[in-house]
Amino acid sequence: MMLHAMPHAADLHAAAETLLFIAETTSGERRRRTAAVAVVLRALERCVDGADGREFLRRRAEREIAALRDGEAALLTRLLLTGPEAEGDAPLVDALVDYAYQLETTRRLPEADAVLRLARAVAPGSATVALHAGRVARRQGDRVRALELYRTARSLDAAGGAIARLARIGEAVVSADAEARLGEVARAARAAGDGEAVGVALEERARIRRARGARRRAALDLCRAVLRFPDPVDRARVAHQLADLYVAEGDLPAAREALLLALALGERSQRDHARGRLHAVSRDLGDRVGMRRWRPYSPPPLISLGSRPRTPRECSDAGRLALWRERLVAAPA
Repeated sequence: MMLHAMPHAADLHAAAETLLFIAETTSGERRRRTAAVAVVLRALERCVDGADGREFLRRRAEREIAALRDGEAALLTRLLLTGPEAEGDAPLVDALVDYAYQLETTRRLPEADAVLRLARAVAPGSATVALHAGRVARRQGDRVRALELYRTARSLDAAGGAIARLARIGEAVVSADAEARLGEVARAARAAGDGEAVGVALEERARIRRARGARRRAALDLCRAVLRFPDPVDRARVAHQLADLYVAEGDLPAAREALLLALALGERSQRDHARGRLHAVSRDLGDRVGMRRWRPYSPPPLISLGSRPRTPRECSDAGRLALWRERLVAAPA
């Protein structure tokens, strides 16, 4: 197998070396998984430069992938199979970005950064790759590099489309006056009719407001984000965050309303998670009917904040939240 139109053996080598270093400084399952992707990149490197031993490395990579037996295995197989039938570099770049996102969602940020550095080397003119790389740099705490990558993404999306709007959100988050900047970006995105960008901006502003103790304003931002996001999965994710906020504030009846919204809007894993949390909230409220109704039949798939508040809140937002939830669920899609 020889890859054409992809003269990036040096970049593949550098990425594989980085991943091997990460593997050497970690342990357990993470070490095994990081070493596996390093072997995959080594095999791709040999295919690109036509060096001897490429078939041996390819077979070794296939064995490493087969041992994973999960979604990551499918993504690595996709990387390994990027071959001569591909037109240009786009298939490899898409596979790298998708894999980096998987790494990011499982909090393996150094590995995600290494994969995205490779993707940027392959496609330096991609606004999408720069945007993803900026987010990973921000989550790693590298504000300077994140700002540089966000600005790069915005400049590459010269038409000022969805990527540029998301890049502006990233720039706002790492700026000194993040809260005010996010409000400006949200208004601009709303004027452009980009509901997803509005939702992202409001979700980020809610996180900042909550961190500084402005929980009521954070809750309002999260409610607005639910309304703006077009994807039900995003809406359910934000509803779970709203429940977290109300649990921390001691308003369990309002947390229950937020979880009922997640139950109505989410996909299967989000609904299962909501049911488990509703059982816990019902238990802490002394609601035996709720405990019977939401009794879990299997361990919850996700972990979230516990529902026992240290300081219960006297005045609940549950009534207003219930009316809002009912109207939202009843509204046509």
